[in-house]
Amino acid sequence: MTSNSGHHARRSLDKNAGPSRFFLYLLSCLPLFYLAWLNRHYQLDDALIYLRYVDNFLNGEGLVYNPGIYFNGLTSPLYSYCVILVGWLISNLQATNILLAALFHASASIVFAETFFTQQSVAAGCAFIILSGTFPYFFLVYGMETPLLMLLIGLCCYFYQTENNFWLGIFSGLLILTRVESIFLIVAFLIGYFIKYRTFPAYRNFIVPLILIATNLIFNKLYYGSYLPATGNAKIWQGRSGLWGDGWVFLNAGYLLAWAFGSNRFYFLTVFGFSVIGFLKTITTFEHREIHWIILFFLFGYSLFFIFLNIPNYHWYYAPYFIFTLLYCTKGLFFIPELFEGLVKSDLKWAAFLPSLLVMTALIYWAGGLSSLPRGPLKAYRDIGVWLNQNTASGDQIAVVEIGTIGWYSKRPIIDILGLVNPLNARFLGERKFEEWLNHYSPDFILIHDPPWPHELGAVNALAAGRFGVDPRFRFQNYRLLRKLPQPEQKS
Repeated sequence: MTSNSGHHARRSLDKNAGPSRFFLYLLSCLPLFYLAWLNRHYQLDDALIYLRYVDNFLNGEGLVYNPGIYFNGLTSPLYSYCVILVGWLISNLQATNILLAALFHASASIVFAETFFTQQSVAAGCAFIILSGTFPYFFLVYGMETPLLMLLIGLCCYFYQTENNFWLGIFSGLLILTRVESIFLIVAFLIGYFIKYRTFPAYRNFIVPLILIATNLIFNKLYYGSYLPATGNAKIWQGRSGLWGDGWVFLNAGYLLAWAFGSNRFYFLTVFGFSVIGFLKTITTFEHREIHWIILFFLFGYSLFFIFLNIPNYHWYYAPYFIFTLLYCTKGLFFIPELFEGLVKSDLKWAAFLPSLLVMTALIYWAGGLSSLPRGPLKAYRDIGVWLNQNTASGDQIAVVEIGTIGWYSKRPIIDILGLVNPLNARFLGERKFEEWLNHYSPDFILIHDPPWPHELGAVNALAAGRFGVDPRFRFQNYRLLRKLPQPEQKS
């Protein structure tokens, strides 16, 4: 199969996709855009790490978190470049983050509908878009690269389905530049292709994606002094520390029942139950089931990556599971009419869709209520950041565990105790040398929780040793601010 294989594709987004279908798909995105508007003030803590890099770049201080320190804490280079471009055009970085998230989210939903539902029905594609566009979880990852990741996963599946290896190669390269662990999807495609054709795609299909990846690696080396961003190793060291849990921590995802489903067990069981039905129906249908086994293999490899490296269970890592769950849930919902079709008269065929319509209505009602809740920045961290901005000197270095919101609002040099934007600290954390970072950094202030988190043990010990004292001006419940104390000169 060569790069010209797209000429033999079963369908084309441009030529054979009816304008009326895409008009209906766009109409189906209206709930998504409305809910995105309601969530326009939402600020995820880690997303503000990206924004501080971009803000410094647009202000002429370089693509850095702390001006003057060239350390690569950008997990997703492609998303960072997208934010830079749109942020340069519209200047408001908060609006940029939400706008990009909504556009990528909507585009991903449409691509998934076009890839997996066109041969089923337009109604099924629209239903998927509405379910995806109202699902609460996706609004909780706005500001991260996650909506872009879902879009690229959908595009890769589309071009694999249409056997267009040239564009599959390009979007595979972009997918890896979005999140490197998505390489498991590329591996699944190669395995599926080899099983089907007993050979691999022509080498020319690999040239452009390799150039894209190599260009980014060379830039990283020249700009930051290292080919790879430090965040990958930092997350691995975090896992080794055991502070997030010992072994299989990625499977500790029970908190998502509250986050994604509002602790509504009926909502969760309905989505899960119909997704099981949809998946079983899909893989037992001979035609077009290949891609679904590839998806299963991808999710299996993706899971093993996080499980065996014991990477912390941050909620945005679970996006592939949710997008495919909604995919199969929709297929399950549209399997119901097939069961009822033989039980109704020919002039009442529409009645077979009533059960699916009722379930869809319930899902949209539950999801819409949760997704429309007003969200903004994490208030405690925002208020602390503002206080630090107003009560510390511009050059004061502040050490903190969660750096996004506090770093964004304080506009102060930040020492990241977890090591996402500072060298050495992540390794010290992984080796459980909780005090070692204070031998390499000299913060003017350290923010800790009250009671302190295990991650903050080094700061607690520094307080006990008299190196720091509690700042009496700082009066935020559940937090303490430690201020560096002058130390007596040692006699020679």
